[in-house]
Amino acid sequence: KQHIVLRPPPRAMMAVSRQKNQSILSATSCIILASSSVALLLWGTLQRRARRKAFELASLAHRLVKEGSLVDCSDVHVRAKILYAAVDRATRFWFPSSDSRPTPLKSQVGGLSDHKRRVLTADPDFCLKPLHVDERGFREIAFYESLRLAHHNESSLAKRLQIEHGDLPALDELAFACDSNRSQKHSNSNLRLTSCMWDDLAMQLFVQDEVVQGLDLNTRNAWRELRDEVDLLRRLSSFTPDYYGIIGQPTSTSYEITSESYLLLGNLTVNFKKPCVMDLKMGRKTYERDAHYTKKERECLKYEQQAEFGFRIVGMRFYDPTHVDADEEGFVFLDKHFGRSLATTDKVVDAFRVFFKTRNTPENEQRLAEALENNKSVFEINELKKQWRICMDEYRTEIITDLIEQLQCIQTWFEDNDRYCFRSSSLLFVYEGDMSQVNRDVSVVKMIDFTHVQRRKAIDEGYLHGVHNVLSMFEKLIRDEDS
Repeated sequence: KQHIVLRPPPRAMMAVSRQKNQSILSATSCIILASSSVALLLWGTLQRRARRKAFELASLAHRLVKEGSLVDCSDVHVRAKILYAAVDRATRFWFPSSDSRPTPLKSQVGGLSDHKRRVLTADPDFCLKPLHVDERGFREIAFYESLRLAHHNESSLAKRLQIEHGDLPALDELAFACDSNRSQKHSNSNLRLTSCMWDDLAMQLFVQDEVVQGLDLNTRNAWRELRDEVDLLRRLSSFTPDYYGIIGQPTSTSYEITSESYLLLGNLTVNFKKPCVMDLKMGRKTYERDAHYTKKERECLKYEQQAEFGFRIVGMRFYDPTHVDADEEGFVFLDKHFGRSLATTDKVVDAFRVFFKTRNTPENEQRLAEALENNKSVFEINELKKQWRICMDEYRTEIITDLIEQLQCIQTWFEDNDRYCFRSSSLLFVYEGDMSQVNRDVSVVKMIDFTHVQRRKAIDEGYLHGVHNVLSMFEKLIRDEDS
Protein backbone atom coordinates (compact mmCIF):
# COMPACT_ATOMS: atom_id res chain seq x y z
CA LYS A 1 0.00 0.00 0.00
CA GLN A 2 1.15 3.44 -0.69
CA HIS A 3 1.22 5.79 2.31
CA ILE A 4 0.20 9.22 1.28
CA VAL A 5 1.91 12.05 3.40
CA LEU A 6 0.26 15.36 3.33
CA ARG A 7 2.83 18.19 3.12
CA PRO A 8 2.19 21.89 3.08
CA PRO A 9 2.84 23.61 -0.12
CA PRO A 10 6.45 24.81 -0.56
CA ARG A 11 5.41 28.43 -0.74
CA ALA A 12 3.58 28.24 2.57
CA MET A 13 6.60 26.69 4.26
CA MET A 14 8.83 29.40 2.97
CA ALA A 15 6.49 32.08 4.25
CA VAL A 16 6.40 30.56 7.74
CA SER A 17 10.18 30.22 7.80
CA ARG A 18 10.59 33.76 6.59
CA GLN A 19 8.26 35.02 9.28
CA LYS A 20 10.20 33.17 11.99
CA ASN A 21 13.52 34.50 10.76
CA GLN A 22 12.19 38.01 10.66
CA SER A 23 10.97 37.67 14.24
CA ILE A 24 14.34 36.34 15.37
CA LEU A 25 16.17 39.06 13.45
CA SER A 26 13.93 41.73 14.89
CA ALA A 27 14.47 40.47 18.41
CA THR A 28 18.20 40.21 17.83
CA SER A 29 18.30 43.71 16.42
CA CYS A 30 16.42 45.04 19.42
CA ILE A 31 18.81 43.25 21.75
CA ILE A 32 21.83 44.54 19.86
CA LEU A 33 20.39 48.03 19.74
CA ALA A 34 19.56 47.99 23.43
CA SER A 35 22.99 46.58 24.30
CA SER A 36 24.68 49.19 22.14
CA SER A 37 22.68 51.94 23.77
CA VAL A 38 23.55 50.67 27.23
CA ALA A 39 27.20 50.30 26.25
CA LEU A 40 27.32 53.78 24.79
CA LEU A 41 25.55 55.18 27.83
CA LEU A 42 27.93 53.35 30.18
CA TRP A 43 30.91 54.40 28.08
CA GLY A 44 29.83 58.02 28.15
CA THR A 45 29.13 57.85 31.88
CA LEU A 46 32.56 56.40 32.59
CA GLN A 47 34.16 59.01 30.36
CA ARG A 48 32.39 61.80 32.24
CA ARG A 49 33.40 60.25 35.57
CA ALA A 50 37.02 60.01 34.44
CA ARG A 51 37.08 63.62 33.30
CA ARG A 52 35.29 64.78 36.43
CA LYS A 53 37.75 62.89 38.64
CA ALA A 54 40.69 64.29 36.68
CA PHE A 55 39.23 67.78 37.06
CA GLU A 56 38.82 67.26 40.83
CA LEU A 57 42.43 66.13 41.11
CA ALA A 58 43.67 69.09 39.10
CA SER A 59 41.55 71.52 41.13
CA LEU A 60 42.79 70.06 44.40
CA ALA A 61 46.39 70.18 43.24
CA HIS A 62 45.94 73.78 42.16
CA ARG A 63 44.60 74.72 45.60
CA LEU A 64 47.57 73.05 47.24
CA VAL A 65 50.11 75.23 45.44
CA LYS A 66 48.17 78.36 44.57
CA GLU A 67 49.66 81.72 45.48
CA GLY A 68 48.54 83.49 48.63
CA SER A 69 47.92 82.20 52.12
CA LEU A 70 49.12 78.67 52.81
CA VAL A 71 45.71 77.62 54.19
CA ASP A 72 42.14 78.85 53.85
CA CYS A 73 41.53 80.12 57.37
CA SER A 74 38.02 81.27 56.46
CA ASP A 75 36.92 77.62 56.50
CA VAL A 76 35.74 76.64 59.98
CA HIS A 77 36.67 72.99 59.43
CA VAL A 78 40.20 73.91 58.38
CA ARG A 79 40.64 76.06 61.49
CA ALA A 80 39.36 73.24 63.68
CA LYS A 81 41.78 70.75 62.13
CA ILE A 82 44.73 73.14 62.55
CA LEU A 83 43.94 73.73 66.22
CA TYR A 84 43.36 70.04 66.88
CA ALA A 85 46.70 69.07 65.36
CA ALA A 86 48.59 71.75 67.33
CA VAL A 87 46.85 71.01 70.65
CA ASP A 88 47.41 67.28 70.21
CA ARG A 89 51.09 67.87 69.51
CA ALA A 90 51.53 69.90 72.70
CA THR A 91 50.14 67.08 74.85
CA ARG A 92 53.29 65.09 74.12
CA PHE A 93 55.62 67.75 75.53
CA TRP A 94 53.75 70.09 77.90
CA PHE A 95 53.13 68.89 81.44
CA PRO A 96 52.24 71.96 83.53
CA SER A 97 53.07 71.96 87.22
CA SER A 98 51.72 74.13 90.00
CA ASP A 99 55.26 74.51 91.36
CA SER A 100 56.60 76.09 88.16
CA ARG A 101 54.50 78.72 86.44
CA PRO A 102 55.47 80.55 83.24
CA THR A 103 57.22 83.87 83.82
CA PRO A 104 57.94 86.80 81.47
CA LEU A 105 60.97 86.31 79.24
CA LYS A 106 63.51 88.88 80.39
CA SER A 107 65.48 88.76 77.14
CA GLN A 108 62.51 89.76 74.96
CA VAL A 109 63.47 92.74 72.80
CA GLY A 110 60.72 92.78 70.13
CA GLY A 111 56.94 92.95 70.27
CA LEU A 112 56.96 95.00 73.47
CA SER A 113 53.86 97.15 73.86
CA ASP A 114 51.33 98.03 76.53
CA HIS A 115 48.50 96.37 74.61
CA LYS A 116 50.43 93.18 73.78
CA ARG A 117 50.95 90.11 75.91
CA ARG A 118 54.51 89.34 76.94
CA VAL A 119 56.45 86.33 75.75
CA LEU A 120 56.76 83.83 78.62
CA THR A 121 59.30 81.20 79.57
CA ALA A 122 58.73 77.90 81.34
CA ASP A 123 60.84 75.00 82.57
CA PRO A 124 62.75 73.24 81.31
CA ASP A 125 63.41 75.07 78.02
CA PHE A 126 60.09 76.35 76.68
CA CYS A 127 59.21 79.74 75.27
CA LEU A 128 55.53 80.72 75.15
CA LYS A 129 54.71 83.15 72.37
CA PRO A 130 51.25 84.82 72.48
CA LEU A 131 49.04 83.93 69.54
CA HIS A 132 46.96 86.37 67.55
CA VAL A 133 43.28 85.51 67.92
CA ASP A 134 42.50 86.33 64.29
CA GLU A 135 43.62 84.82 60.99
CA ARG A 136 47.27 85.62 61.73
CA GLY A 137 47.31 83.13 64.56
CA PHE A 138 45.96 80.31 62.39
CA ARG A 139 48.45 81.12 59.66
CA GLU A 140 51.40 80.97 62.04
CA ILE A 141 50.23 77.67 63.54
CA ALA A 142 49.73 76.21 60.06
CA PHE A 143 53.22 77.31 59.02
CA TYR A 144 54.87 75.72 62.07
CA GLU A 145 52.83 72.56 61.54
CA SER A 146 54.00 72.42 57.93
CA LEU A 147 57.60 72.86 59.06
CA ARG A 148 57.24 70.06 61.58
CA LEU A 149 55.59 67.68 59.15
CA ALA A 150 58.10 68.41 56.42
CA HIS A 151 61.03 67.94 58.80
CA HIS A 152 59.85 64.55 59.96
CA ASN A 153 58.14 63.60 56.67
CA GLU A 154 55.12 62.32 58.57
CA SER A 155 52.89 60.03 56.50
CA SER A 156 54.25 61.40 53.22
CA LEU A 157 52.36 64.68 53.61
CA ALA A 158 48.99 62.97 54.08
CA LYS A 159 48.66 64.58 57.48
CA ARG A 160 49.42 68.05 56.17
CA LEU A 161 46.97 67.65 53.32
CA GLN A 162 44.28 66.47 55.72
CA ILE A 163 44.90 69.48 57.97
CA GLU A 164 44.70 71.95 55.11
CA HIS A 165 41.94 70.42 53.00
CA GLY A 166 40.13 67.83 55.09
CA ASP A 167 39.70 64.23 53.94
CA LEU A 168 40.86 63.94 50.35
CA PRO A 169 38.79 62.07 47.77
CA ALA A 170 40.05 58.60 46.93
CA LEU A 171 42.62 59.17 44.18
CA ASP A 172 43.85 56.74 41.57
CA GLU A 173 47.32 55.81 40.42
CA LEU A 174 47.60 58.83 38.15
CA ALA A 175 48.25 61.11 41.13
CA PHE A 176 47.93 59.67 44.63
CA ALA A 177 47.26 56.16 45.90
CA CYS A 178 43.66 55.26 46.66
CA ASP A 179 43.20 54.89 50.43
CA SER A 180 40.17 52.65 50.78
CA ASN A 181 40.76 52.05 54.48
CA ARG A 182 40.20 55.71 55.25
CA SER A 183 37.10 55.75 53.06
CA GLN A 184 35.55 52.84 54.99
CA LYS A 185 35.64 54.86 58.21
CA HIS A 186 32.85 57.10 56.96
CA SER A 187 29.23 56.36 57.77
CA ASN A 188 28.51 55.82 54.09
CA SER A 189 31.60 53.69 53.60
CA ASN A 190 30.01 51.16 51.23
CA LEU A 191 28.63 53.83 48.93
CA ARG A 192 31.90 55.74 49.01
CA LEU A 193 33.94 52.62 48.31
CA THR A 194 31.69 51.71 45.37
CA SER A 195 32.08 55.21 43.98
CA CYS A 196 35.85 54.94 44.31
CA MET A 197 35.82 51.65 42.43
CA TRP A 198 33.85 53.17 39.56
CA ASP A 199 36.18 56.18 39.50
CA ASP A 200 39.23 53.93 39.42
CA LEU A 201 37.73 51.89 36.58
CA ALA A 202 36.88 55.04 34.65
CA MET A 203 40.36 56.48 35.08
CA GLN A 204 41.98 53.24 33.93
CA LEU A 205 39.78 52.98 30.86
CA PHE A 206 40.27 56.60 29.81
CA VAL A 207 43.89 57.03 30.76
CA GLN A 208 44.59 57.95 27.13
CA ASP A 209 41.73 60.43 26.94
CA GLU A 210 42.99 63.81 25.76
CA VAL A 211 41.12 65.76 28.45
CA VAL A 212 42.18 63.35 31.22
CA GLN A 213 45.80 63.45 30.09
CA GLY A 214 45.84 67.25 30.10
CA LEU A 215 44.33 67.46 33.57
CA ASP A 216 46.62 64.72 34.84
CA LEU A 217 49.65 66.64 33.57
CA ASN A 218 48.55 69.64 35.61
CA THR A 219 48.09 67.41 38.66
CA ARG A 220 51.54 65.89 38.27
CA ASN A 221 53.17 69.31 37.89
CA ALA A 222 51.40 70.59 41.01
CA TRP A 223 52.46 67.48 42.92
CA ARG A 224 56.09 68.10 41.92
CA GLU A 225 55.78 71.69 43.11
CA LEU A 226 54.40 70.46 46.41
CA ARG A 227 57.31 68.07 46.85
CA ASP A 228 59.72 70.93 46.14
CA GLU A 229 57.96 72.99 48.79
CA VAL A 230 58.33 70.15 51.28
CA ASP A 231 62.05 70.00 50.59
CA LEU A 232 62.34 73.77 51.13
CA LEU A 233 60.39 73.57 54.40
CA ARG A 234 62.52 70.67 55.59
CA ARG A 235 65.67 72.73 55.04
CA LEU A 236 64.07 75.82 56.56
CA SER A 237 63.17 73.98 59.77
CA SER A 238 66.83 74.03 60.84
CA PHE A 239 66.73 77.85 60.88
CA THR A 240 63.65 78.13 63.12
CA PRO A 241 63.03 77.48 66.83
CA ASP A 242 61.79 74.06 67.91
CA TYR A 243 57.99 73.84 67.74
CA TYR A 244 55.89 71.82 70.20
CA GLY A 245 52.28 72.86 69.45
CA ILE A 246 50.00 75.30 71.28
CA ILE A 247 48.78 75.46 74.87
CA GLY A 248 46.02 77.33 76.68
CA GLN A 249 43.45 76.40 74.04
CA PRO A 250 40.26 74.93 75.61
CA THR A 251 38.50 72.17 73.74
CA SER A 252 35.14 73.94 73.99
CA THR A 253 36.20 76.51 71.38
CA SER A 254 37.60 74.15 68.80
CA TYR A 255 37.63 76.56 65.86
CA GLU A 256 38.65 79.90 67.43
CA ILE A 257 41.91 80.95 69.11
CA THR A 258 41.42 82.25 72.62
CA SER A 259 43.30 85.11 74.26
CA GLU A 260 45.02 82.59 76.55
CA SER A 261 46.63 80.54 73.79
CA TYR A 262 50.39 80.42 73.26
CA LEU A 263 52.75 78.88 70.75
CA LEU A 264 54.99 76.41 72.54
CA LEU A 265 58.50 76.97 71.17
CA GLY A 266 62.05 76.23 72.21
CA ASN A 267 63.75 78.92 74.31
CA LEU A 268 66.75 80.09 72.30
CA THR A 269 68.37 81.76 75.33
CA VAL A 270 68.14 78.86 77.77
CA ASN A 271 71.76 77.74 77.27
CA PHE A 272 73.24 81.22 77.83
CA LYS A 273 74.12 82.67 81.23
CA LYS A 274 74.09 86.28 80.04
CA PRO A 275 72.24 86.17 76.69
CA CYS A 276 72.77 89.18 74.44
CA VAL A 277 69.82 89.40 72.06
CA MET A 278 69.10 91.44 68.92
CA ASP A 279 65.91 91.37 66.80
CA LEU A 280 66.02 92.46 63.14
CA LYS A 281 62.79 92.93 61.16
CA MET A 282 63.69 91.63 57.71
CA GLY A 283 62.58 92.58 54.20
CA ARG A 284 62.14 95.73 52.18
CA LYS A 285 58.41 95.60 52.91
CA THR A 286 56.76 94.59 56.17
CA TYR A 287 53.24 94.35 54.75
CA GLU A 288 51.50 92.04 52.31
CA ARG A 289 50.52 92.97 48.78
CA ASP A 290 46.80 92.94 49.57
CA ALA A 291 47.15 94.96 52.78
CA HIS A 292 44.99 98.05 53.26
CA TYR A 293 46.61 101.29 52.15
CA THR A 294 46.51 102.63 55.74
CA LYS A 295 48.48 99.59 56.86
CA LYS A 296 51.03 100.19 54.12
CA GLU A 297 51.42 103.85 55.04
CA ARG A 298 51.78 103.04 58.73
CA GLU A 299 54.47 100.45 58.07
CA CYS A 300 56.40 102.73 55.70
CA LEU A 301 56.40 105.56 58.22
CA LYS A 302 57.91 103.37 60.93
CA TYR A 303 61.29 103.32 59.19
CA GLU A 304 61.77 104.95 55.81
CA GLN A 305 65.16 103.24 55.32
CA GLN A 306 63.53 99.79 55.48
CA ALA A 307 63.31 99.65 51.68
CA GLU A 308 66.97 100.69 51.37
CA PHE A 309 68.55 98.43 53.98
CA GLY A 310 66.12 95.51 53.81
CA PHE A 311 65.93 95.34 57.61
CA ARG A 312 65.59 97.43 60.75
CA ILE A 313 66.65 96.96 64.35
CA VAL A 314 63.59 96.24 66.47
CA GLY A 315 65.55 96.03 69.70
CA MET A 316 68.74 94.82 71.33
CA ARG A 317 69.83 93.84 74.82
CA PHE A 318 73.49 93.34 75.75
CA TYR A 319 75.41 92.65 78.93
CA ASP A 320 77.51 95.56 80.22
CA PRO A 321 77.39 95.98 84.01
CA THR A 322 79.63 99.07 83.81
CA HIS A 323 77.21 100.96 81.56
CA VAL A 324 75.36 103.90 83.14
CA ASP A 325 72.03 102.62 81.78
CA ALA A 326 72.52 99.02 82.90
CA ASP A 327 69.72 97.45 84.94
CA GLU A 328 70.16 95.54 88.19
CA GLU A 329 71.29 92.46 86.26
CA GLY A 330 73.85 94.39 84.21
CA PHE A 331 71.93 94.50 80.91
CA VAL A 332 71.39 97.50 78.64
CA PHE A 333 68.22 97.60 76.55
CA LEU A 334 67.76 99.64 73.36
CA ASP A 335 64.19 99.62 72.04
CA LYS A 336 62.54 100.06 68.63
CA HIS A 337 62.82 103.85 68.77
CA PHE A 338 66.59 103.53 68.87
CA GLY A 339 66.46 101.34 65.76
CA ARG A 340 64.22 103.77 63.89
CA SER A 341 66.65 106.62 64.60
CA LEU A 342 69.41 104.97 62.55
CA ALA A 343 69.03 106.84 59.28
CA THR A 344 72.37 106.02 57.62
CA THR A 345 74.46 102.95 56.97
CA ASP A 346 77.23 104.24 59.25
CA LYS A 347 74.80 104.63 62.14
CA VAL A 348 73.51 101.09 61.67
CA VAL A 349 77.09 99.76 61.64
CA ASP A 350 77.82 101.77 64.79
CA ALA A 351 74.79 100.15 66.43
CA PHE A 352 76.21 96.73 65.55
CA ARG A 353 79.53 97.85 67.04
CA VAL A 354 77.77 98.66 70.30
CA PHE A 355 76.03 95.28 70.32
CA PHE A 356 79.17 93.25 69.58
CA LYS A 357 81.60 95.31 71.65
CA THR A 358 83.97 93.28 73.80
CA ARG A 359 83.19 93.71 77.48
CA ASN A 360 85.60 91.93 79.79
CA THR A 361 84.67 91.54 83.42
CA PRO A 362 85.68 94.50 85.66
CA GLU A 363 87.84 92.17 87.75
CA ASN A 364 89.89 91.06 84.75
CA GLU A 365 90.20 94.62 83.49
CA GLN A 366 91.63 95.68 86.85
CA ARG A 367 94.01 92.71 87.02
CA LEU A 368 95.29 93.47 83.52
CA ALA A 369 95.84 97.14 84.40
CA GLU A 370 97.85 96.14 87.47
CA ALA A 371 99.98 93.78 85.35
CA LEU A 372 100.73 96.59 82.91
CA GLU A 373 101.70 98.91 85.78
CA ASN A 374 104.15 96.29 87.06
CA ASN A 375 105.99 96.43 83.70
CA LYS A 376 105.25 92.85 82.73
CA SER A 377 106.74 91.73 79.42
CA VAL A 378 104.63 91.23 76.33
CA PHE A 379 105.03 87.47 76.64
CA GLU A 380 103.91 87.57 80.29
CA ILE A 381 100.97 89.81 79.45
CA ASN A 382 99.81 87.42 76.72
CA GLU A 383 100.11 84.46 79.07
CA LEU A 384 98.05 86.31 81.69
CA LYS A 385 95.41 87.08 79.07
CA LYS A 386 95.10 83.39 78.25
CA GLN A 387 95.02 82.45 81.92
CA TRP A 388 92.37 85.05 82.80
CA ARG A 389 90.51 84.55 79.50
CA ILE A 390 90.74 88.21 78.58
CA CYS A 391 89.74 89.22 75.04
CA MET A 392 91.62 92.23 73.72
CA ASP A 393 89.69 92.53 70.46
CA GLU A 394 87.47 95.58 70.30
CA TYR A 395 84.60 93.47 69.00
CA ARG A 396 83.53 89.88 69.53
CA THR A 397 85.07 88.70 66.28
CA GLU A 398 84.58 85.00 67.07
CA ILE A 399 80.88 85.61 67.61
CA ILE A 400 80.54 87.73 64.46
CA THR A 401 82.37 85.15 62.35
CA ASP A 402 80.11 82.36 63.62
CA LEU A 403 76.99 84.42 62.93
CA ILE A 404 78.23 85.20 59.41
CA GLU A 405 78.51 81.48 58.69
CA GLN A 406 74.97 80.89 59.94
CA LEU A 407 73.64 83.84 57.94
CA GLN A 408 75.27 82.52 54.80
CA CYS A 409 73.31 79.28 55.19
CA ILE A 410 70.09 81.29 55.49
CA GLN A 411 71.13 83.34 52.47
CA THR A 412 71.65 80.16 50.44
CA TRP A 413 68.18 78.96 51.37
CA PHE A 414 66.60 82.21 50.20
CA GLU A 415 68.52 82.02 46.95
CA ASP A 416 66.89 78.63 46.35
CA ASN A 417 63.49 79.65 47.70
CA ASP A 418 61.07 80.39 44.88
CA ARG A 419 57.92 79.36 46.73
CA TYR A 420 57.50 81.47 49.87
CA CYS A 421 57.39 85.18 50.60
CA PHE A 422 58.10 86.42 54.14
CA ARG A 423 56.61 89.67 55.40
CA SER A 424 57.21 91.15 58.85
CA SER A 425 59.43 88.20 59.78
CA SER A 426 62.52 88.61 61.97
CA LEU A 427 66.00 87.27 62.57
CA LEU A 428 66.85 86.76 66.23
CA PHE A 429 70.56 86.86 67.20
CA VAL A 430 71.78 85.49 70.54
CA TYR A 431 75.31 85.19 71.94
CA GLU A 432 76.95 84.72 75.33
CA GLY A 433 77.73 88.01 77.07
CA ASP A 434 79.53 86.57 80.10
CA MET A 435 83.24 86.55 79.21
CA SER A 436 84.05 84.27 82.13
CA GLN A 437 82.12 81.36 80.60
CA VAL A 438 83.99 78.50 78.96
CA ASN A 439 81.53 78.53 76.02
CA ARG A 440 81.57 82.31 75.68
CA ASP A 441 81.97 82.18 71.87
CA VAL A 442 78.66 80.37 71.33
CA SER A 443 76.03 82.12 69.23
CA VAL A 444 72.84 81.36 67.33
CA VAL A 445 70.60 83.09 64.79
CA LYS A 446 67.05 81.91 64.03
CA MET A 447 64.13 83.05 61.93
CA ILE A 448 60.99 83.93 63.92
CA ASP A 449 57.51 85.45 63.37
CA PHE A 450 55.62 83.74 60.54
CA THR A 451 52.18 85.32 60.68
CA HIS A 452 52.54 86.85 57.20
CA VAL A 453 54.11 84.05 55.16
CA GLN A 454 52.53 83.60 51.74
CA ARG A 455 53.09 81.31 48.82
CA ARG A 456 54.45 83.17 45.80
CA LYS A 457 56.32 81.68 42.86
CA ALA A 458 59.23 84.10 42.90
CA ILE A 459 62.45 84.80 44.79
CA ASP A 460 61.88 86.85 47.96
CA GLU A 461 64.17 89.66 46.88
CA GLY A 462 63.31 91.88 49.85
CA TYR A 463 64.37 89.39 52.52
CA LEU A 464 67.40 88.32 50.51
CA HIS A 465 68.44 91.96 50.13
CA GLY A 466 68.26 92.43 53.90
CA VAL A 467 70.34 89.32 54.64
CA HIS A 468 72.95 90.46 52.13
CA ASN A 469 73.23 93.88 53.80
CA VAL A 470 73.48 92.42 57.29
CA LEU A 471 76.28 90.15 56.08
CA SER A 472 78.08 93.10 54.49
CA MET A 473 77.91 95.12 57.71
CA PHE A 474 79.10 92.22 59.84
CA GLU A 475 82.00 91.63 57.46
CA LYS A 476 82.86 95.32 57.74
CA LEU A 477 83.20 94.90 61.50
CA ILE A 478 85.64 92.04 60.93
CA ARG A 479 87.69 94.11 58.46
CA ASP A 480 87.79 97.05 60.88
CA GLU A 481 89.04 94.77 63.63
CA ASP A 482 91.73 93.29 61.39
CA SER A 483 92.92 96.73 60.34
